[in-house]
This record gives sequence, structure tokens and C-alpha cells, in this order.
Amino acid sequence: MPANTGSSSLTPIRGALGLSVAMGMGRFFYTPALPLMVAALHWGSAPGAWIATLNYVGYFIGTLVIAQGRVEPNRFVYRLSLIVSTLGLAAVALTPNLFWQGGIRTIAGIASGLIFVCVTQRIPANSRKPRDGGISYGGVGFGILVSGAIVLAAGSLADWRQLWLICAAVSAIFSIIAWTWPIPARIPQNTTPTEAADPTESSDPTATDTVHSPADTSPDAVTPFEANRRRAMAILSTGYFFQGGGYIIIGTYLVVLAGPVFGATAAASTWLIAGIATAASPLTWSVVAARIGTVKALTICYCLQVFGALLAVFGSSPIVLIIAAALFGFTFVGVVMMTIGIGTQMGVANASAKLTSWYSIGQIVGPAIVAAAMSEHIAAAFIASAIALAIAMALTLVGVLTGNVDR
Repeated sequence: MPANTGSSSLTPIRGALGLSVAMGMGRFFYTPALPLMVAALHWGSAPGAWIATLNYVGYFIGTLVIAQGRVEPNRFVYRLSLIVSTLGLAAVALTPNLFWQGGIRTIAGIASGLIFVCVTQRIPANSRKPRDGGISYGGVGFGILVSGAIVLAAGSLADWRQLWLICAAVSAIFSIIAWTWPIPARIPQNTTPTEAADPTESSDPTATDTVHSPADTSPDAVTPFEANRRRAMAILSTGYFFQGGGYIIIGTYLVVLAGPVFGATAAASTWLIAGIATAASPLTWSVVAARIGTVKALTICYCLQVFGALLAVFGSSPIVLIIAAALFGFTFVGVVMMTIGIGTQMGVANASAKLTSWYSIGQIVGPAIVAAAMSEHIAAAFIASAIALAIAMALTLVGVLTGNVDR
């Protein structure tokens, strides 16, 4: 199972490409491709929103089955999920039927969640240098960058079906390289992995802890300190729910909002910018947090994220939308990393899994609200996103104060 010494330097790259397959393409290729599909298939905004929501439901299922111990995040599950994710990209091109699209994107979401857990839980064990974890987590942004580049380069030459097939071919190449990511063929029974979470600091091996029920102790063992910690965790989790809902609205509709300004194909350039910013984000925010403290860094990161959402609404020029895309990419992974870090600092053993459950639910609710109430008013959806992110920031800071987090 372990990679040999000669290939150990490629290990973080294998992890990065695994996350690229799972997130940048398996989950997020839909974003730059959506305007072209809407134009070609004469969809309104609602079908795209519901299909996106089903993909997030699938992602939640994928992470949940591992968190509950129903599926073991081993080598077989990881490799099977790489195959399913790649085939899922190709399957989108078969028919525009909405039931088919929704079903395929749900299955793709499950595969994405499984791959994500299989990679992220092994990052601490597979990192030989401090920067290795950042390289692996940077695969999310690299995949987003590749997704935008495919649409930007081929969107004027290929139709929407061919774009999905191109993406599937790239995913297959990435999967071949990612295939040998070091992961056990079987997880020992006395260790329950998981971190079904979005990127966290790879230097924190305590972030992958046993996941059982929401309670950490029996009722008769609850002390005032424990009660305060639970209250802080509940507040932090609620804030993380709003973060999941707010960020995913931007991630789903950024290119749609840019379409009238750039044109359907050129709008993918905003996604390309977001990908570049996302790739640079993990290492950057790790450095910032180390210098000024996690809480201050998280506050700055949140402020930039809210500003980016508002900028997208009130900006009608390409440069403004490009800045908004950069702010989105630069902040969403940073918020995830630092929030998980704060949760684990509170001493909650399964903080990452608890927080991710709320984050995933937020990702489901966000697009669903847009589909139900704002499908014809995308700008209003971005205002709702900014409000949700502002609430998330406020609750996060209250949770930090309640939990007496020092940094």
C-alpha cells in the first residue's frame, strides 16, 4: 500500500488530482457549463438550480455514509468512486432529460463525497513536508481552474455535450495519476476515520476522529465547562450552515451572472479566475493564520467573502466580476480550513464531522431556495448569499467567544 520512496514526492500531487476529479470537475464543472446548457436547451434558471441541489444531496450522502460507518473509506471505495465520477461526467452528455440529469448528478455527488473523504483523511499520514497538505488541498482550486479552461478554450467550438465528454477525458487522465494515492486496502476496526469535511489544515492529525452521535459524553457527565463547549459548538455549527448555503450560491451562479456581461462562453473566464484563486488559497491562509491568529484571519476572510458577493451584484463590468470571482475562490476554502481548526481547538472530538454535516445541509438548502424563490432574479440570490455569509461570520465569532478560543 505505501508508495515507494521514489514516488513519495508525487504523493501530494496524486492527492491534489484526486480532489480535482472529485471537486473541481466532478462537482463544479457544472458551473461554467451551465450557461451554455441553458442557452442550448432553453432552460430557465430553476432546472439548473434543482439539478445542482441534487448534486449536493449526493455529496452529503457520500460523506454521511462514511461518517456513520456504513461505508469504509478504503482503496476499493476510492478507486471505484474515481471511475464513477469520471463516467458520470460522460453520462451527462447522453440526454438532456431532466430526470436523467438529476439522477446522474446525484450519483456524481455521492462519488465526489467519497473521494473527498478518502483523500482528505489520509493527507496527514501522507504528508512528508509541511507544504504537502496545502498542495493536496490546492487540487480543489486546480480542478476548478481546469473546468473553466475547458469551457473557455472549447466552448466556441464544441457544443455542451462535447464539453462534458472533454471534461470526462481529462478526469480519466487525472484519475490514472491519482489512482495510486496511498490509502489502506482495509481500515483497521479500531480507527474510524472520518473527516468528511472540506479542506482543513493537514498538520492537525486530530481532525479525523471517531464519529458517533452528536453528544460527546453521557448526560450525567455534563459539567458547566462541557455545557458551555456544546453551546459554542452549536453556535459555530449554525454559522457553518449559513456559510455552506451562502458560498454555494456564488459557486453555482457566478458564471450565470457573468453571462450577459461576457457572453455565455467567455463567462467561463470568471470561473478560471476563481480556480486560480482557490488553488492559492490553502497555503496563503495557513500563513496568514500563523502570523495573526486563526480568529483574526477568519474574520478577514469572511469580510472579503461578503464583499465579493456584494461586488458581483452591483458590478456590471468585466473587471468587477473578475475581482468578485477572485474573492470567491480566495476565501471559501480559507473559511472552511479555519472554521474546522477552531472547532477542533474547542476540544470537540468529532468537530469536523459535525460541522461538515451542517455545511452540507447548507449547500443543499442554498440552491433549493434560489430554485424555489429567486430563479428569475439571480442578482437577488447574490444579495441573499451576502446576507447568509454575514450571518455566518457573526455566529462564528459568537461561537468563538462562547468557546473561549484564544486564537
